[in-house]
Order: sequence, then structure tokens, then C-alpha cells
Amino acid sequence: MTFEHYLALFIAMFLVAVIPGPAVFAITSASIARGLKQGVNMTVGLLLADYLFILLAISGLAVVAEVLGSAFVIIKYLCAAYLIWMGISLLRAKPGTSIAEPQVQSTQSAVLSGFLLTLSNPKAIVFYVALFPTFVAIENMTYPDILGIMACATLAFGSVNLGYVYLGSQARKLLTTPRRLTLLNRCAGSVLAASGVTVAVR
Repeated sequence: MTFEHYLALFIAMFLVAVIPGPAVFAITSASIARGLKQGVNMTVGLLLADYLFILLAISGLAVVAEVLGSAFVIIKYLCAAYLIWMGISLLRAKPGTSIAEPQVQSTQSAVLSGFLLTLSNPKAIVFYVALFPTFVAIENMTYPDILGIMACATLAFGSVNLGYVYLGSQARKLLTTPRRLTLLNRCAGSVLAASGVTVAVR
């Protein structure tokens, strides 16, 4: 792949990343409600799933998706249920919980939730099945090319998602009273639950 190929792929990935979807709403809401670390860990999971999609696309994602169609459906509903559960947990959080001590998930749990989010994201599936092959000559792939593509994904998807995470964590710092924190939990919980419903019905 040439520099021009990488640049075109990066721009495409960046444009796809900045379009808000369930994953963006989920990581932003999680960062607002539970802090920067939560959002960063979920972003790591999102990237790991993107790497998996890249490898599948190179080896024939359309065939894999057809063979494992039921597995993707199961993953979608698991992710939807998890988002709804996170939303309900925030909605039921005790009023006045200390803003200085957010309830953070374990690293493994947050990474897994980000991973499942991307696997069940229709936008990601459409991109890697329909658009990705137009930027990449899959039949001529080399190992350095694959690493370069993953680097593009890291820079494009990672930078955008971390930007949303940072904005969410900064918004959290403005909420210093129990009343504001309760309102925050309800808003973030509603967004997470709604994102779960969106994932389920798509």
C-alpha cells in the first residue's frame, strides 16, 4: 500500500468515527458517569474489535459473517442487554453519591463492553463489509500492510473516541453537588439504556 492509500483509508475511518452512534453515546455517557478511566478502557475494547474486523475483512468478512450470522445476532443482543443494564444501574444509583469516588468497572469488564459494542455496531459491520474493500487491495495484502491498516484504525478511531471520552470526563468535573450528580446519573443512564435499545432493534 502507498502513502496515498493509507491517507485515504485514514480519512474514511476518521469520518466514520466522528458520526455519533451507540458506541460514541455509550463511551461518552460512561465517562461522564464513571470517569476517564472507564471511557479509556472501553475505547481499548472498541479498538480490539476493530482489529478483529480488519483481520476478518482481509480473510473474507462477508463469508465469515454469513457463516456466523447467528453468533453476531447473539452478540448484538448481549451488548444491548449490557448497555440497558448499565443504564438502569445509573438510574438506580443512590442520590448524592460522591463525585470524587466514581463507581468504576473492572478493566476487563470495561474492555469487554467496548469490544462487544463494536462487534454489534451496524456502522462498523457496513464499513468493513462494503467500504473497506474499496480502499484496500485485499488480494495483495502483506503483513506490513496489515500493521499499517491497524495503525490507521488506532489513529482514526482511537483519537476520535478518546476525544469523546475526554469531553465526557471534563463535563463530569463540572458536577460538584449531589443534586447535579443525581441528574447526571439519570441522564447518562437514560442515554445508555436508549443506546442498548437502539442496538437491539437494528
